[in-house]
Amino acid sequence: MNLRELQEKFNTIKRRMDPETIEREKRIERKKGMIRGFALGSVIAGITALLLSPDNGENNRKRAKEELEKVKDILKTNIARGGERIIQVYEDAREIIDDKKDMLTERLKTDDGMNVLEEDFEETEEDSDEVEYGETEDRH
Repeated sequence: MNLRELQEKFNTIKRRMDPETIEREKRIERKKGMIRGFALGSVIAGITALLLSPDNGENNRKRAKEELEKVKDILKTNIARGGERIIQVYEDAREIIDDKKDMLTERLKTDDGMNVLEEDFEETEEDSDEVEYGETEDRH
């Protein structure tokens, strides 16, 4: 296992143990559950309304078609808004990445930046040697 793979695995484990990340994932799962429940409830309510309706089948089909058209229009609008939001988030992230890249490029141009990077690399290399050879200490 090379140093890069070790660092990636370490970062993955670190993210998974982060309380904020865990809480965010729980919130996402709760939202998904609520959405599924809402969708299922809507379908059941719609079927029940059709079966118990005093109106004839032709009128029910006409109303159902009209309602489905409304839902279709709403979904198109929401999908368009979501796409715009995704594009905005992507552009914002891209801008942040470019800023960080510029900052690192400037830092690499200076001698001090090189020294800091060399020190960081040496520390990381020492840490990876400890992990590789089982020389880690119990840090509590």
